[in-house]
Amino acid sequence: MSSQQDDLLASSSLRNALATFGPSSAQYIGIKYVVDEHMAKAALQSLSLGPQQGEEVQGREGSGQRMNLAFRPREN
Repeated sequence: MSSQQDDLLASSSLRNALATFGPSSAQYIGIKYVVDEHMAKAALQSLSLGPQQGEEVQGREGSGQRMNLAFRPREN
């Protein structure tokens, strides 16, 4: 099943549970949890913690690269 089909199935299941059992039912709450988890996973898949194409990688300790940090004297 495609992601779009999964989303449609999950949202229709959630609507059906709401209409059938109500918003405080165990059935609705359980399906809502699964749908929320699915949506969170889908959102996280589109994120990247690595550098984007064309971006420079910042220096890391031991990499031989230097980082320029601004010096700010402590205020009393």
